[in-house]
Amino acid sequence: MKTIISHVVALSNNRVIGKDNDLPWNLKTDLKHFREYTTNKILIMGRKTFESIGRPLPNRTNIIVSKTIQSIEGAEVFSDLNSALNKAKENCETLDKNEIVIIGGGFLFNDTLDIVNKLVLTRVDCEIDGDIFYPEIDLLNWNKISSEKYLKDNENEFDFVVEVFEKN
Repeated sequence: MKTIISHVVALSNNRVIGKDNDLPWNLKTDLKHFREYTTNKILIMGRKTFESIGRPLPNRTNIIVSKTIQSIEGAEVFSDLNSALNKAKENCETLDKNEIVIIGGGFLFNDTLDIVNKLVLTRVDCEIDGDIFYPEIDLLNWNKISSEKYLKDNENEFDFVVEVFEKN
């Protein structure tokens, strides 16, 4: 069975994914989608993403890439992306999982563009100020396999659509 390596990310129309180490919007429905999608999966995140969350995410294998943090209770820490990916692939085999989910931040998304084969993109319908951006991806090499639209309401600051793509 081929291991899926995915990006799960929310991005604005101008590709902003973060501001001041936080999400630049309040989308309760998308946070629920994120939790449901990532539960029981192997996650890889950078140090700043981990710090913005503030703790290892429950019911998931948490792998953090950091050159400055040595260890975190409830997570595995690696100083480089390759070591983190190797451990995640090893965990896929020992835990009988088939997906490694990269959840941020900007550097990890950029550094894994060549190896991801699935994208779970929450496209937030706004132009917003931010300091972290999702890289540009040419979607010609991808098939859209699902798309679900959500409208702005009292729990969601903007309209958004969750699109899932698989690499050709």
